[in-house]
Amino acid sequence: MTEHLVVRLGTFDAESRWRPTDLAALPAIGNSGSDPAVDAMDELLAGFCDPGDLLITRRPMSTAVREGLTDVGLRFDHLALGDPGPGPIERHILADQTIMTQLRGATIAPYAVLPETWTLAKQLLPAPDVVAQVNSKTWSNELVRRLGLPGAGRLVRSTDELVDAVTALDFKALIKDPYGVSGRALLEANSPGVLKAIERVLRKQVDQGLRVELVVQEKFRKQHDFSGHLHLDPDGSWEFLGIQQMTNRGFRHFGSSPATPSLIDQGWYAETVAEVMPALTEAGYWGPVGIDSMLLDDGTVIPVLEINARQSLGLLAIHLDRQAREHGLTGHLWQLELNLAPGESVEDLIRAFDTIRYAGTAQPGVTVLNGSTLAAPGGRVHVAIFCAAGEIHRWRQRLLTELISVGLTPRGMTDAA
Repeated sequence: MTEHLVVRLGTFDAESRWRPTDLAALPAIGNSGSDPAVDAMDELLAGFCDPGDLLITRRPMSTAVREGLTDVGLRFDHLALGDPGPGPIERHILADQTIMTQLRGATIAPYAVLPETWTLAKQLLPAPDVVAQVNSKTWSNELVRRLGLPGAGRLVRSTDELVDAVTALDFKALIKDPYGVSGRALLEANSPGVLKAIERVLRKQVDQGLRVELVVQEKFRKQHDFSGHLHLDPDGSWEFLGIQQMTNRGFRHFGSSPATPSLIDQGWYAETVAEVMPALTEAGYWGPVGIDSMLLDDGTVIPVLEINARQSLGLLAIHLDRQAREHGLTGHLWQLELNLAPGESVEDLIRAFDTIRYAGTAQPGVTVLNGSTLAAPGGRVHVAIFCAAGEIHRWRQRLLTELISVGLTPRGMTDAA
């Protein structure tokens, strides 16, 4: 391999690996094991690939998925590890001398930085302890307070402090684990009974020697969730990449689309979130930055809810939209959840979209981005929708129609807020 080779890989449950082992866990976390659907999300990194890049995935990619990506213009070399077992994919690569020889001199472009990623990249990435720190909600919440931005929560370090914080908000409160992601490890404490149950679980863990570290935040009345995306260089310079409007089901991400011009003054927003960049640089981080934000019912903007110092689905959606704009379209990322009968697979899903398959032209269409391991009883898969501006609602409904017409059963589809 040449020294110019870019290798894309990643472990999508990075937050669970950044989480200190001595933290007490909210009931929603439990003992989180490896999620096969999350493991297989590394296929989505194909959306970041340029021709000549090498994508390494944990498991083989379906030929049908790979062909669809090629139609969109995503051409890359690919290496699958097979089914290497639990643990970060980087750990398995480090243990394979044949692969390590292939990667000599390559640039590692990961989803997120773990200790194994840092070793694989020969320490040419931000240090893992720095990455873990700046990804915690504790760090971002304290930064919001220091910058005087609206929306700061209260950091609590004991069960008694938690009870006081939730009660002070009159049970209009969200309790966040510092390393939760996409709705996991986040609980709404909306009644004394719910709070009592959470308190009971935490006190048991404290009795066992674990410590409490949680962020309690007011549950805001919101109009829209959105995210800003930037790239931060080691010297502190940065580039604002754009805003994505998010569709969530509950507290879980379901889709990303280009933000409408009426959503927010993008110049003001870019200037506001730029205040975060010096703090990240001072901490020792550089690389992709995603900032989750919110527009409230009263028009207030919460510019920094939390910081994702890694790649993200919103950043992937920006890459898709840039490809679409070359053909006069807009690009959107959407998640489908399907029930599958025995014997059905991602190939059946791709066939369902046969008449609306995107071919990388000005003709709108749909591309299935991942799902090679999809099997009965079902699971989730991400698709890219390329359509004219303002047509995304109609296209989401069309996806449903096409699925149902061939006998596939969607588990549900959320309309954008």
